[in-house]
Amino acid sequence: MIFRRYPESIQNVNDNFIVHFTAESSELSRHTTPLTLKCSMKGLEKFYTPERTYGVNPGNFLILNEGQQCESLIENSSESFSIYFNPEFAGSALKSLITPSDKMLNFSFKKISQPVTFFEKLYPHNNYLSPVLMKMRLASKINFDDENWLKERYFELLENLLKLHRDLYKEIEKLPPVKLSTKTELYRRVSIAKEYIDLEFTDNLTLKKISGEACLSQFHFLRIFKSVYKQTPHQYLTKKRIEKATELLKRTDMPVTGICFEIGFESVSTFSLMFKSKFGLSPETFRESYRRHMTKFKFSK
Repeated sequence: MIFRRYPESIQNVNDNFIVHFTAESSELSRHTTPLTLKCSMKGLEKFYTPERTYGVNPGNFLILNEGQQCESLIENSSESFSIYFNPEFAGSALKSLITPSDKMLNFSFKKISQPVTFFEKLYPHNNYLSPVLMKMRLASKINFDDENWLKERYFELLENLLKLHRDLYKEIEKLPPVKLSTKTELYRRVSIAKEYIDLEFTDNLTLKKISGEACLSQFHFLRIFKSVYKQTPHQYLTKKRIEKATELLKRTDMPVTGICFEIGFESVSTFSLMFKSKFGLSPETFRESYRRHMTKFKFSK
């Protein structure tokens, strides 16, 4: 079942279904969601729950558990793609997939009917779950609505969600030696701070501001963030800014000075130094080299 806009009452759809549409703007009022995967294949879609705000873009996807309260907002041209799991289907499928050794996966913040409560956060696309999403997106694009084929894909997604869940808890287990519930709470807080960086990296972010999002002391946050993401918050923030700078250098004629301030650096010399340490080239030389390469590529075709 494929919808080209959000149904008026999501709770009344008694099946698995896809919502796939493009829009310049869109709003979805607060509703209770089943287990859901939220993607944006183009642009940004913001999702609001009582706990936090998520910015879903082409580089990530969001998992929301059954029973979560959610609303969404699109303000610029976007391609929204969501997978909704029928609660009975998801419950039966997940129950068939888990084993007694997976009891630790049932740690949850809420009591809901899913046999596994997934960690609600933004996940980067990966090489086992994302290909299934891309297949389903293509099926939607060509209006391929074969019930049996789609049911197999829904089950395949749930298998891969469980793998993602197991892998996540392996990472949580590596945190400092405290009980699992404390490790999980620390991971949840650090994830909130990372997603804050992802949304606001062009602003003037300080360690104090970022650690405040996690409700942790600066020293404690720095230690846990580095343990989880294998880099410091400053390194991650710089990486996000340099990635955006690279995109702007390739696709726009914006002056280097303008790019520097657009992405959150306060000094052109600092920006140039950081960029050169990453690519071995100044921003200006990088742009010239990229355009020469693209010109040669066009003429060689």
